[in-house]
Amino acid sequence: MKSFRFYVSLLTSCIILSCAVFTTSGLVEVASIYGFVNDEEFEPIGGVEITVAGEGIKTYTNSAGYYILDDLTPGDVSLIFTKPGFESNTISCKIEPGKKIEVDQVLKRIVKKEGGIRGIIADYLTNEPLVAQVTIMELNLTTTSDKNGYFEFEGVPAGVYLLKVQALNYVTSQTDVEVQAGKFTDKMIRIFQEGSIITLRGVEFEFNSAKLKPESYPVLDEAARILTMHPEIDVEIQGHTDDIGSDEYNLKLSQKRAEAVRNYLVDVHMIEPVRLIPVGYGEKKPIADNSTEEGRQKNRRVEFLILKEKE
Repeated sequence: MKSFRFYVSLLTSCIILSCAVFTTSGLVEVASIYGFVNDEEFEPIGGVEITVAGEGIKTYTNSAGYYILDDLTPGDVSLIFTKPGFESNTISCKIEPGKKIEVDQVLKRIVKKEGGIRGIIADYLTNEPLVAQVTIMELNLTTTSDKNGYFEFEGVPAGVYLLKVQALNYVTSQTDVEVQAGKFTDKMIRIFQEGSIITLRGVEFEFNSAKLKPESYPVLDEAARILTMHPEIDVEIQGHTDDIGSDEYNLKLSQKRAEAVRNYLVDVHMIEPVRLIPVGYGEKKPIADNSTEEGRQKNRRVEFLILKEKE
């Protein structure tokens, strides 16, 4: 089985041998250049423009990456290979009368040195989209997310950056983002509203005690994960009780329970103590009816209050 290149070469030879041009000085045999254009992985590139410099002669490669230039004046020529998305290349060669030469070429793809960042800004608890100011700190570039929370930066040099997010009545958030050349990095950023409440459902204590039950640990471990991932937030750890017992007793018990939660987060997960403020409220802030067992159970709870950002 003859190869494609063999038949191309044979056809080219026939064309060259049958072609000549007349000048005032007589018959002059013309020359021809043919070849293949591939990428760096030796895959053929179609649609490459090949121009003979200074002659106004050009052709294009087919889907197999093949091209041919006929009826060329013998002598020194320069071929310019161009295609969008590839680095252009110029090669010089000498062609003799009545001859054909093969000039193959490998074009390098243009590797973008820039990328982009895009994403959504949303409320941490409700997932509602937010209008927020987003800044790439190292580049001093700022944009504002739209009503759908969407933001985008284009033309960002590849690298690692600190992204700062600010919204009215929300704790300022900072997060690292890596930008890769030629790609968009997608980020979903959820930020905390100042004064919002996170109820730590499942935190249980021994009866009339501030000793945590073991089943509380997974809940507190998840709370610690949130605090670790969001070093920008400080919280008030609120302890609450039902109305069984005296006000004074419940106030002291709720304070001790809030402190027990704080101690667990500090001792087990090494959360900075300054970020955790334990406050017992006793029975002062019920969220349900204390006249029923179901209501009293709801009132016995521990909550995080997201504190306002420090000035």
